[in-house]
Amino acid sequence: MLSGSKLPDDILVNHYKNLAYKSFGIQFLGAKVDILKIKLNKMASAHNLELYNFYDRLVSEDPEAIDIFLHQITVGHTYFFRENAHFEILVNDIKKRSIREPLIWCAASSSGEEPYSIAISLLESGIANFKILASDVNLNALKTMNKGLYHTSRFENMDPVIKQTYFKRASQYYYSVIPKLREYLVLKRLNLHDSLAFESMFDYIFCRNVLIYFSEAGRSKVIDTLVRNLLPKGLLFVGHSEAILSLPDKLDKDSPASYRKN
Repeated sequence: MLSGSKLPDDILVNHYKNLAYKSFGIQFLGAKVDILKIKLNKMASAHNLELYNFYDRLVSEDPEAIDIFLHQITVGHTYFFRENAHFEILVNDIKKRSIREPLIWCAASSSGEEPYSIAISLLESGIANFKILASDVNLNALKTMNKGLYHTSRFENMDPVIKQTYFKRASQYYYSVIPKLREYLVLKRLNLHDSLAFESMFDYIFCRNVLIYFSEAGRSKVIDTLVRNLLPKGLLFVGHSEAILSLPDKLDKDSPASYRKN
């Protein structure tokens, strides 16, 4: 317990760093430790927290504390149709393999821009019988996704016609997804570092721009989980900066930042 202790700031930050890695697989090394310190200070200021006591709440697995902490350390900048080539590969592969009801897992959905982009890409290509499991460890991100309300800055890469079709203006600076689009998503809070096994395996899995935050051991564990839940001939998409250097036996490289299960 750290309550009331007089530990120097760097020791306290180290405790938070170790907790982030042990509980969620998120690694802060080198210069990223300074980023963690900035995030902790912002969190303390925004929520009027005393960081020593707050750490004790995290260790005791206080749900509210965990939500606040994860929101601070996992939220990143994202937008609709990021790394759009993957969505084109997805559409072409579904049509080429004549998959009637593709099941897709978006394993690090954040605030929802990625799974909604996938749904739009499929609908615009005439593919309507699909379901997307959109998961994330961050409860606040899932709440944003469920609400489907987004600032205009998230639409920079979107065709205005597409935006008009699938979103409605909610205010001067915000748009909301239409109910039809939300129906294609099933939202679930999942920690990728848990042992996850689903009743139905997936035709496609997206796990982009999150592996970079994990240690090498953490990445291997998560990739094993993803592959275990992917159907043979299915595709795994990762971020373009997250090339899998040591491929598991069951994966073959298919195209940039995408891998097919053999």
